[in-house]
Amino acid sequence: MKKNIKVRSKILLITLFCYFNFFQSQDLKVFSPILISNLPNGNINNEKVNKVVLDYYNPNVKDMQCDFLKYSSDDKTVYIFDQDKKVFKSFLSFQNNEKIISKENFLGIFRNFTVVKENEKSFKVISSTGNYPSHFEKINSIEILEKSKRFLILKVNYSDVYDFKGYGVLVLQDYK
Repeated sequence: MKKNIKVRSKILLITLFCYFNFFQSQDLKVFSPILISNLPNGNINNEKVNKVVLDYYNPNVKDMQCDFLKYSSDDKTVYIFDQDKKVFKSFLSFQNNEKIISKENFLGIFRNFTVVKENEKSFKVISSTGNYPSHFEKINSIEILEKSKRFLILKVNYSDVYDFKGYGVLVLQDYK
């Protein structure tokens, strides 16, 4: 009888341990991929712009965070719409010879980063607040796949919360 109680208590202890450590600690974001994609274009200030999404996948696109980018081949610049200030600010500049291209950027779920030019076709992305803490989504780099007068194709290399690496491609159009 005493042996039977010891066995039952051990089984109960193991069951409780597994329940609290395995079942209660599951994070469902691991099963949601990050989507980087173009959406149908939008208008801001009576100006046609590129609407993009960089967010965790949701079947209802309206619930995903959207941003607005504007590509100007004349200025050789990609502008991002600042939601707080309601103006476009420079995001990527191809003619700028400075090392730091833009600071304190917010693009989709990727927060507070600085863009640094590595060469003509590649930009490195670093945290504006030093090294990224663990468990944050981050853009690692942005590459130019193709640049023409009408279109710009960007490859965005990123890491998610669990440091799984992936990439997405954005096609930006110059509407001039």
